[in-house]
Amino acid sequence: MRLNRMKEKKKKKRTYTFLIALAVLILAGAVYVTYLALSTGDFLDTIQGNDLPETAMNADEKIVLSNKDPFSVLLLGVDKRPGDIGRADSIMVATINPETEDVRLLSIPRDTRVTLPNGEVDKINASYAYGGIPMTVETVESLLQIPIHYYAQINMQGLVTLVDALGGVTVDSPLEFDVQDIDDKEGEIHIDKGIQKLNGDQALGYARMRYDDPEGDWGRQKRQREVVTEIINETISIKSLTNFSKIFNAVGPNIKTNFKGRDLWAIATNYTNAAQHIETLQLEGVEEYEYFPSYGQDVFLWKPDEEKLVELQQNLRQHLNLDQTDSSEFSGFSSSSAVLSE
Repeated sequence: MRLNRMKEKKKKKRTYTFLIALAVLILAGAVYVTYLALSTGDFLDTIQGNDLPETAMNADEKIVLSNKDPFSVLLLGVDKRPGDIGRADSIMVATINPETEDVRLLSIPRDTRVTLPNGEVDKINASYAYGGIPMTVETVESLLQIPIHYYAQINMQGLVTLVDALGGVTVDSPLEFDVQDIDDKEGEIHIDKGIQKLNGDQALGYARMRYDDPEGDWGRQKRQREVVTEIINETISIKSLTNFSKIFNAVGPNIKTNFKGRDLWAIATNYTNAAQHIETLQLEGVEEYEYFPSYGQDVFLWKPDEEKLVELQQNLRQHLNLDQTDSSEFSGFSSSSAVLSE
């Protein structure tokens, strides 16, 4: 049963949501040669972020892209403001397997209740604010019981500039609604029900609208995945190949990743077929409020179904060709632990 979210809505938080790093980074290798031929810029240097530190999960799970090893990517849409490290407003995990030739894409609700690596209980999106990419990676690994090999983060402006560089994306909206624009002006963007083409600002509004959707955050996640899929389709289309210099230059300042040039080259060689077959996964559970002393109030959370979470963990481990650990050994979740989700 859906709980009243008016308390949260009244806070009027800016919900800069969504990410399109999958389209740019997982598929960027597919057109890397084209990019080199069209541009002499320093795109790869622009997007280069810090390497991931070793964790209990990824230390023993080294992958070699040139050997066609399956790999995982943490995709973050970050709401950053001046003087603030920001929070991860959208969290996705993609696993890519060139043998099965598909991608499995999971949206993790941002209100997921977790025990952070420092022992604090909080929503999963707070992990970025407390410890940046390293803490977020470790938190996600604990929840899903898989190693995270790569990450890519993108800010709100990256979505707008990429969609505009692509010439827009076509969506099939299940709803008609009004939503705020990129400058937080309420009702500035109108979305019709049905098939339509959206520019960057409209695509952001379409992807981030939450409270007017009868399905709540699940509906928002569906729209996010729809836009991600459309961006992928546009990115790998023939008409986009001659425009990749413009696309890369548009999104470069808004992306940070630990992908290297050689990684993109290996993806271009070994993984492009997989990137064209995407299966979306869902973390099932229930909504509830819980009192958090650190917040001084009841906080909206998403609590996943324990059995479904274990099935999801095993699904992702299988896709990465990892051993199927007995569910009793999983440290990512238990009825007595604090690893829950929105």
